[in-house]
Amino acid sequence: MSVLFTILLMAVIGGFIGAMTNYIAIRMLFRPYKALYLFNKRVPFTPGLIPKRRDELAEHIGKVVVSHLLTEDAIRARLLEENLQKEITETVAKMFHEKMQLETTPNELLHQLGYENAEGRSISWLETVLEKEINHFLTIKKTSQMNELIPVMLEKELETKLPHVTERITSKLTLFIASEEGKLQIKMMLQKFFEEHGKMGSMARMFINVESFSEKIQQEGAKLINQEDTKNLINQLLTTEWKNFEAKELQELIPTEKQAHLAEQLTSEIIQAFPHDKIFNQPVQVILRDHEVMIKSKIIPFAVERMLDFVATHSADIVERMDLAKLVETQIATFSLPEIEKLVVEISGRELKMITYLGGILGGFIGVIQGILAIWI
Repeated sequence: MSVLFTILLMAVIGGFIGAMTNYIAIRMLFRPYKALYLFNKRVPFTPGLIPKRRDELAEHIGKVVVSHLLTEDAIRARLLEENLQKEITETVAKMFHEKMQLETTPNELLHQLGYENAEGRSISWLETVLEKEINHFLTIKKTSQMNELIPVMLEKELETKLPHVTERITSKLTLFIASEEGKLQIKMMLQKFFEEHGKMGSMARMFINVESFSEKIQQEGAKLINQEDTKNLINQLLTTEWKNFEAKELQELIPTEKQAHLAEQLTSEIIQAFPHDKIFNQPVQVILRDHEVMIKSKIIPFAVERMLDFVATHSADIVERMDLAKLVETQIATFSLPEIEKLVVEISGRELKMITYLGGILGGFIGVIQGILAIWI
């Protein structure tokens, strides 16, 4: 009985020593947090391993994460995964749909972003920029001829329209001369002619019936206007005037002293024509409603795909600029020692307990062997 008791006692003592040894060894990974001193001498094994090597540990973990976990290839592969693109697209589409149920004006959106009085400030900015650019254009182009300023396409279009202008002029003149108003104007011109020529005019008036003469002038005038020679003459005059206009310098049409006033007027006209009230105060949802389906089905997927492709293509540069190793190192360095201990215990608490139990089992087994050897010897 004493033999069995001796063996069991040795096993219990060995198990206790083994378990406590492993338990203390595990605790010494974290404790003490600071070095302990006795008689001005640092106590061995203080501070604990992790507190002592904390900076090195943070640095190595950062390097391991970048070298083996968050590698450029791993990030690129993840970004190009079809499932990720699908998930992001669905999330963005859902967010867009939720926003479309609201009524938010551009003014309100800009206000939320901290941009106060967006409409007034935008109009003021646009007005300043427009006036400055118009003045700048008029200044640098003042010696340029008009044919240099008018776009070639517009110039050709205007030249092809000249015959149509001629037709319109002759048509309008014919209608005017044939009208009662035209007849009245001719009569008034005849009467004025007779009056201006004194006695000769009065004598001529005795032999001429103004009414019938006016009608005759109407008829002949209409014929004259519709003759090809007349049309050619009008077309030639228009062409000549157009060429003269093209040959003029800008400063001939807009003198320097009137430049600022013209720029101000043009700016004012453009600002008045600009639908700023509709742009800034109409809900964004109203503007986008007709395009909602297209935005969801085409624009959002395309934008997400392009964004992920861009990030994947430049992942090496992004990772380098982010310096993930340094980021991980900095984050770990900010953890307090109790937080690190708690984190490690939470992750591997079960394994640490098993190590303690294993120490107890091995210690107990060694105790049994020692008990047997002690009895035999």
